[in-house]
Amino acid sequence: MGLKQYAIESLEIAQWNVLKAIFRLQPEDFEEEIKPNYNPINWMLGHLMIQMDYYFNYLCQGKRIVSEAFLQFYHPPRVDHEEIIDFPLSIKDLIDTFLEVSESSFNYLNSLTEEKFNELPEHNENNTEILSELIQRVSLHFMGHTGQIIWIKKHLGKGGAFVMGVKKKQREDSKIKWLQWWNENKEKYSID
Repeated sequence: MGLKQYAIESLEIAQWNVLKAIFRLQPEDFEEEIKPNYNPINWMLGHLMIQMDYYFNYLCQGKRIVSEAFLQFYHPPRVDHEEIIDFPLSIKDLIDTFLEVSESSFNYLNSLTEEKFNELPEHNENNTEILSELIQRVSLHFMGHTGQIIWIKKHLGKGGAFVMGVKKKQREDSKIKWLQWWNENKEKYSID
């Protein structure tokens, strides 16, 4: 397995674990704050999305998918709950945008040659990490927050496990089922 395939599959596994962790959660579960100063799932999902958008869309492709207001909301440190006037997106829009950012990122990464994974991003700004290191950073970040999401789910009595989807065929088959579930149920997540 070459560096390109290894890096992309590591990111796919991490991204899949985030999606698997939120599978079948109810809309209110995304906003549950189980402890003071512990980010809810909707904030973590948006936070992961802006990182993926920054590295693989902005630094690599010179474009952004998410809006500036959205970036400000999800950039650490999180705004205190009392200061939040409006959550920037419904859960439906948040997940759909997460999927859009993911698709753009993976399409870009899959289009590159193996050599590009040892180079700095094309639209680099004060970054010293080569592309494979950025992928490693994002993958580890995704897995760390996946653990937090699972912890919240367990606190809510919803269980959950990770690291899932290491085998590509299993991951792809499960993702088909996940997307089918999402497309059948997303409208109940559209309330702001």
